[in-house]
This record gives sequence, C-alpha cells and structure tokens, in this order.
Amino acid sequence: MGSMTQWLTLLAYSLPELFGLGIAIALLTTNARPGPARRLGLIGIGTMSIAAIAGLGLSLYQQIMFANMTNHPESIQRMFSILSAIRIALNLVAMGGLLALVWALCGATRTAANAGEIR
Repeated sequence: MGSMTQWLTLLAYSLPELFGLGIAIALLTTNARPGPARRLGLIGIGTMSIAAIAGLGLSLYQQIMFANMTNHPESIQRMFSILSAIRIALNLVAMGGLLALVWALCGATRTAANAGEIR
C-alpha cells in the first residue's frame, strides 16, 4: 500500500502541469488561426508535454528502483546520478519547448501588429 501512495503522490504532483499542457494544446488546436505561429506553438507545447510525461515516467521508475535496491547503497548512488542527468536533459527539452512557444507568441503578435489588429 505504501508504494501505491507514493505513486499517487507523484501523479498528483504531475497532474496540474499535464492538465495545463492539455488545455494549451486544446486551445491552440481549436482557437488559434492556422499558420506558422500556431504550428510552432503546437511544437513547443508538444515538446513540453512529452518532457512532462517522460519526467513522470522517470519518477515512477525511480520509485520502483529504490524499492528494489534498499540494501545496495552504491547502486542507489550510481542510479541517482544517472537519473539526475536524464532529468537535466528533460528540463532542457522542456526549456526548448517553452522557447518555441514564446517565439511563436512573438511572431503572432508581430504579425498582428503589422496588420493593425493590436492597439
């Protein structure tokens, strides 16, 4: 029962981010005008979503591995350093998605300003 509680806690920590990313994808696909800015925004949000889901999977994997290695501190230390490196890489991927989203926003507002839509 203890591991189930830990898994549900990990899921609860990830749900707000996953819900927010899902809503962002829905808004971009239904309300944004088709074009390069929308496409770049979807790429950015999609990249961030993949990184968030992979991070959740990595956290679940870490819980499983820690439960199985309680008597091997050197293995836990080695695994923790590897998982930390993977987590850093996932954060870099998510940062790339955020930059793509901001780039799309800048492009969309520039296009709208040139068309005279923003005052």
